[in-house]
Amino acid sequence: MAEERGLFFQHPRYRVDTGFYDKVRATNRQLVERFIVSPYNGRGFNVKRGQTFRVIEEEGPQVGDVAFWNADNPMETLSCLRTWEVDGWWLKVDGRLWSDVPWFRPMVTCIEDTTALAKGGEEAHYHFVASHCSPESQEMRSGRAGLNSCRLNLLQAIEPFGLSEENLRENIDVFTRFFVDPNSGKLYGGRTEADPGDYIEFYAEMDLLVALSVCPTGDYSTINTDVLWPLAIEIYDTDIQPEEFPQWSDWRHS
Repeated sequence: MAEERGLFFQHPRYRVDTGFYDKVRATNRQLVERFIVSPYNGRGFNVKRGQTFRVIEEEGPQVGDVAFWNADNPMETLSCLRTWEVDGWWLKVDGRLWSDVPWFRPMVTCIEDTTALAKGGEEAHYHFVASHCSPESQEMRSGRAGLNSCRLNLLQAIEPFGLSEENLRENIDVFTRFFVDPNSGKLYGGRTEADPGDYIEFYAEMDLLVALSVCPTGDYSTINTDVLWPLAIEIYDTDIQPEEFPQWSDWRHS
């Protein structure tokens, strides 16, 4: 019998049910809403549990930053470290994005990725390795103050929902090509392989607040660019409710 490797090898009870997401992909999803997020901007929106949403390359190659919160309790938000622990560094179809403890459960599951399917899926799309760019990191990279950043865009997105900078933590970068140098451990990126019409689609495991930033790095080939393209969002009904995630033992009150 082959040895099971990996420090965080999962008990079968907690592994992803790929058959369930095959059913979601096969359903005739009904478009509920569609909107465009223009360059130098961010937008927040709600997605109900059991719905899906797509982030779409609307006109040209453009990367974006996407953050998630439990719409009923924004203390529960995406944890990159917990996601790496369970599902790995690179998001793939049927990969899940997890919240932190004490909740520690899938928030969304990726059900489609046309970029990876069309291009052969280099192991460098949709990463969690670096957080969103900020005014500070933009100034560090360029030596210039006052540049647009995803932090500003994401704040613009969440403030109408009563959230503030203290709620802005981790996120996923979509349509990126991101690499780790195995010798130095440093990070670097390459121009996105996504084309107009490409999209990534997520299934909501709970009621969500989602925020999207159109990243000022454009197609990810340079630090800052004047060539930016809008991103589109589409939200769909599926009529398929999520499977209930198993409850953890309450060790705090045992």
